[in-house]
Amino acid sequence: MSLRISSQIAILIVTSLLLAQIITAGTIVWLFPPPVSPPIVSMSKLATTAKLLDAAPTLDARSVILETIGRSFPELTVWSEAPPDPGEFHDNRVLRSIQAELGDRFSVFTVSFPRREPAGGVQAVIRLPDGSAIATHLDPRPPGFGRTPVLLSALVFLAVAISLLSLWAARSLTAPLTRFADAAERFSVGRVDVPLSEEGPAEIRRAAVALNELRTRTRLLVEDRTQMLAAVSHDLRTPITRLRLRAEEIEPETLKLQTIRDLETMQNMVHSALSFLRDQAKSSRHERTDLPSLIQTVCDNFSDTGRDVTFTGPSHLKIDCDPDQITRALANLIDNGLKFGKSVRVRLSNGEERRVTIEVQDDGPGIPESEKQRALEPFYRGDASRGLNDNDSFGLGLSIARSISESHGGNLELIDAKPQGLLVRLTLARQSS
Repeated sequence: MSLRISSQIAILIVTSLLLAQIITAGTIVWLFPPPVSPPIVSMSKLATTAKLLDAAPTLDARSVILETIGRSFPELTVWSEAPPDPGEFHDNRVLRSIQAELGDRFSVFTVSFPRREPAGGVQAVIRLPDGSAIATHLDPRPPGFGRTPVLLSALVFLAVAISLLSLWAARSLTAPLTRFADAAERFSVGRVDVPLSEEGPAEIRRAAVALNELRTRTRLLVEDRTQMLAAVSHDLRTPITRLRLRAEEIEPETLKLQTIRDLETMQNMVHSALSFLRDQAKSSRHERTDLPSLIQTVCDNFSDTGRDVTFTGPSHLKIDCDPDQITRALANLIDNGLKFGKSVRVRLSNGEERRVTIEVQDDGPGIPESEKQRALEPFYRGDASRGLNDNDSFGLGLSIARSISESHGGNLELIDAKPQGLLVRLTLARQSS
């Protein structure tokens, strides 16, 4: 059973903290093992020993005290004659406090010996009034010296562990959301996609199931709409035919021709609308296609009728696409350019991010900037700037081309051509799914 996102986040936080603590503890044990040297006599015990030796009434009592101290504190050194007093404490507050406690009769100082000697290192020395002295090893490191590396190590490992786990958590938790967003953006009625993987936390799995069901319902809705319009088109065909037969008997001749032309327009409108809806619901059959050869064929078909259509581009460029749909999109764009201009130039280029670009440029009046977005909508018929009110135009050419480009992982843009005209830029993915 999949856990909820909140549960996963809680588990990740607890796991990261525990792992960070384990790593920190292991590092401390590894870098700072327990000391193996014998413990150093505390400064307070050293001061007490000095007082006892000074207060000994006889030499025998002094010998007993020294013997007892030697058994209890073997690391304590007793000198019959103290070394010279260097007169410095190395800013050791403990030694200063002992000096104040013992008074001026005693002298507290430190002596350094080479470490290669048995008594090497820094020793704290208390010189007694009779000239003898007692000493013990003094840790030269300042208080808290050992804790600083431990603290820094703990903070570094904690930061690294939490950062790595956070990055992993972000990728693992956002990956299903990214797949979901990509699938939603790619969805198109005329494109068959692999169902979204129903993996991840409970919320993501539920959203993936809902999206897959929404895709299915949308396709069924479009198919039902297409079937309904097909039935309407079939039913309208008969009355339109009867009206045309009756129009043949209309007099005068001018009225008859107008009536027949209107009936032909009605029939073309029904056919165009039905064709557009069927193409949107139709699944693409992608196959490996040499795009320059396909474009050149479409341009040659127009050139054979005496139209000025030229193509420039690479000699070979293969992509996965539906050749029938690409042919229809190009034919619509070229035909649209020839309606409003005298010549059309088609260019093919290999764009960035594994995309190819097809540009169709005419020398007509162009489309105003305020009308470009609406010109891509189905059945939109603009003003007279490009003659979109022509009886043979039903506002489907650009919308069909855009639908085909989107089903191939691309898009369609309308750009002003220089010095005049319209440039339609159609992009396609190099490898469409």
